[in-house]
Amino acid sequence: MVSRIEPDRYADTGFAVKDTPPEINRRLFDAMMRKTPAERLLMSLDMMATARELVMQSIQRESGTVSEAEAKRLAFVRLHGIPCPW
Repeated sequence: MVSRIEPDRYADTGFAVKDTPPEINRRLFDAMMRKTPAERLLMSLDMMATARELVMQSIQRESGTVSEAEAKRLAFVRLHGIPCPW
């Protein structure tokens, strides 16, 4: 599902990329909408896995050697912005 943002912004695509001209933004939106829902889901899952890996690598680099459990707690806080519930 695409979040709706100011309807008059960027050819009513629902995207708000400030540094992209409206025509290019429309092309990107149209290309994304040609993908199947399953393809879009897989893309989002791949992006989340990449973000998670980048966060885990940064935690290991910043914190030295921390346990896997502690790294996961720190990653949760960094990704979600709230205290880890466990």
